[in-house]
Amino acid sequence: MKTLLIALLSFGGGFIGSMMSGGSMIIFSILTFAGLPIKEATGTLKVVIAALTFVSTLTYFKGGVLDVKLAPLLTISSIFGAFLGSSFFLCLSRELANFVAAALLLVGIYFTIRFSSDFGEEPKRKSRIEISIIGLLIGIYIGILGIASTLIVISALRVFFKLDMLKANGTAKMVIFLNNAIAAVNYGLQGSVDYSMMWLILIPVVAGSWLGAKSALKMGSKRLRVVFIIIGILTLLKILIQ
Repeated sequence: MKTLLIALLSFGGGFIGSMMSGGSMIIFSILTFAGLPIKEATGTLKVVIAALTFVSTLTYFKGGVLDVKLAPLLTISSIFGAFLGSSFFLCLSRELANFVAAALLLVGIYFTIRFSSDFGEEPKRKSRIEISIIGLLIGIYIGILGIASTLIVISALRVFFKLDMLKANGTAKMVIFLNNAIAAVNYGLQGSVDYSMMWLILIPVVAGSWLGAKSALKMGSKRLRVVFIIIGILTLLKILIQ
């Protein structure tokens, strides 16, 4: 019964995480509830989220909503940013980290509500230097804070590049995938991954991730905006009451 419950919750985490965001909170809760120490729970989470976002990235790519011109350079520069950010994460108090995350998330929600027609214009094409700088800043945020990373990346892609919600979501998944994959390797080398728990969660998460991405593609950008606003507000409230 316990195994079935874990599988169902993992499937739900994969589904919602792939459709938009929030899967990591569900999966991390499962791992800590199962009794894993924080370090092992975090390491196992990184592996699972890397798998989740890998499946969703491929699904969004096949669905034609991953910006293939923007994603590679943005992702590579974000990795360097994450390395820099993680080197200085101790400088930030939890209160300040939550404040920054809440402020950025509020900006993303505002622009999503304010521009109800997905900006109504073609995506903005920026120079490689501009893309690299934005990617670097995204990575620094991921490295230092990591709070609501997917929602923040989606917000950044919409604000700076004027991507519609569906394309921003698909492109964000690639950025999150590579950052988590590198972190997962580091945790694995340190022996901080519980492989028995990982496999128990991984299979339903992958199935949920595939279905979540497929559902997002069917919903389209307009309906997905509503999902973003709802999850964004719930995440914002969670950050504020912590």
